[in-house]
Amino acid sequence: MATIPKTEPIASKGTEEPKETDVITKPIPAAQRKIPGNLPYLTASGTLKKALDGLIEAARPPKFNSDFMENVLKLTGGAARATIPILKRMEFLASDGTPTDLYGRFRTESGRPSAALSGLRSAFPEIFKRSEYAHSVEDAKLRDIVMEITGLKPNDKVAMAIRSTFNVVRSYIPNGMDISGLEENGSIDDQVASTQPLLGSQNNDTHPTQRRGMGLVYNINIVLPETSDLKVLNAIFRSLKENLLQ
Repeated sequence: MATIPKTEPIASKGTEEPKETDVITKPIPAAQRKIPGNLPYLTASGTLKKALDGLIEAARPPKFNSDFMENVLKLTGGAARATIPILKRMEFLASDGTPTDLYGRFRTESGRPSAALSGLRSAFPEIFKRSEYAHSVEDAKLRDIVMEITGLKPNDKVAMAIRSTFNVVRSYIPNGMDISGLEENGSIDDQVASTQPLLGSQNNDTHPTQRRGMGLVYNINIVLPETSDLKVLNAIFRSLKENLLQ
């Protein structure tokens, strides 16, 4: 006589209670920390150093992007991509990744210190509000400034990353560099624009001195920026030709 095997009852789909050991938990990503002062930083600041050293040697690209970093500078990964926003904060790159005149100045040996200082001031304005000479302060003073701005402990990973990023850029600034002339020279646009009031006086036909037949002689001193970019120099001389040499 054949025996019918005994079967266990089949539970309907979806009615079986999951066991505690069957539950698969996924890690919840930590929320990004909001640091007061909006100070930029890289957790791998050494990559920023390699990028800055690399752009000095490499030809100036039409766009400084991850493709340029990977294939020309040989820098890959998240740390490499994170340097691009830093360079934009430093105003070495425009919003679309186009290298700026400051980028060009940094590539030259004579213009590198002043370009690095300008970039540092643009990226870390809150630090320079605390000290005009923040680029030359001792490490302990920089630590205190970062603590004051951010409210973080000195050994906090973010605070340490901020200081490391700051120090990478200021390593291109010689100790004791005279910065008194930097503010006087200003930007290229400021230098060209500074001649505009003179242009208006020279070409104004209703000027009272010209109605009396008097002639005026202008001595204009133009300080050319330290740059290897021919486009910048051509733009300056073209402006002089169109507005002054007529």
